[in-house]
Amino acid sequence: MRGSILAFSLGALARRKARSIALGGGLAFAVALVAAVIFITESLRAEAERAHDAQPDIVVQRLVGGRPATIPASEAAKLGDIPSVRAVTPRVWGYVFLPSLQGNVTIIGAAKGSPPLSTANGVLAEGRDVAPGAHEMIAGAELATFLGMRPGDELGLPTTNPDAHALKLVGTFRSSLDLYTADVLICDEDDARALLALPPGDATDIAVSLANESEARVVARTITERIPGARVIERDLLARVYHLAYGRRAGFVLGAAIPAILALLVLAWDRASGIGAEERKEIAILKAVGWSTSDVLWAKLFEALLVGASATALGLLLGYAWVFWFGAPGLRPALVGWSVLYPRAALTPAVDVAQLLGISLAVLGPFSLLSIVPAWRAATSDPLETMRT
Repeated sequence: MRGSILAFSLGALARRKARSIALGGGLAFAVALVAAVIFITESLRAEAERAHDAQPDIVVQRLVGGRPATIPASEAAKLGDIPSVRAVTPRVWGYVFLPSLQGNVTIIGAAKGSPPLSTANGVLAEGRDVAPGAHEMIAGAELATFLGMRPGDELGLPTTNPDAHALKLVGTFRSSLDLYTADVLICDEDDARALLALPPGDATDIAVSLANESEARVVARTITERIPGARVIERDLLARVYHLAYGRRAGFVLGAAIPAILALLVLAWDRASGIGAEERKEIAILKAVGWSTSDVLWAKLFEALLVGASATALGLLLGYAWVFWFGAPGLRPALVGWSVLYPRAALTPAVDVAQLLGISLAVLGPFSLLSIVPAWRAATSDPLETMRT
């Protein structure tokens, strides 16, 4: 019997093809918008979590006038004997703005005695590593492609230091983290200092690695006592900031998408406000030929589920394609918030089955219920009275 009712529901949708397509299309668009925002937000959060594992446990910065400034590298000597501190590394890095690209590139200086590639947390994709003192660099594969550079090409970066040299690209690298490949150039520390106009003996910040991550709060308190006025950033705190930032931006985007959500509510209101005269007569005829009220309700439920499930599946597919196949045009600039170059890196899907089920139930549940209510009203009315009207 259920098979016959399902066949009838399919036929009813085919008879009202235009209405079904319009209803399903509007529902699919609203689902695609909500799903795309959720997909890109979760993808960025997953990227931040992967970056969290590659970051130092504690970063120490010096503040001047409330803004980050360079810190004497000698301050690192004050931290080495703190219990649980495994390594203390002054870091040289910063941003250089390229007018031709209207965006920043990140310059990272490899510490003396450390292979530059190890600073990249990645592996060579092409070419070789940097030779110390040779005015060479390696770049993230995405950035090199964006700049149109191949190993052997030279790049002169804008700087106020006349002693800075143009850098020769000798290799590219890849990493599991887009943060380390999309806008990063790695060179010798002396070249980085020259490009960033950073005096000898100064560092951008100090990275502290711990033997026991659970003692980060205690170590941070000790650092503030030994270096008064320093800003101490814990890795876990930074991860929470990223999660909150992405959640807030996603909320802003969804707020801006209120018109689309309102369109979904209008569709739901259309289902709740009643059914047309043609459908009422159809239900009256079904009751007259022997269908029970439950049979009619099952038929209308199947109609709602067929339209809702098809629209939801299409909306999820469109949302996935929008974000992971086409790069989320229109959404990504609002949610990413990094430099111009970074958004060109591919997003890694981080889709959870629970998210898909949550979106599907949030759409199908109310939509099906709102479809049953008017059908129940029509099915419980007098069939002869309905056919006379």
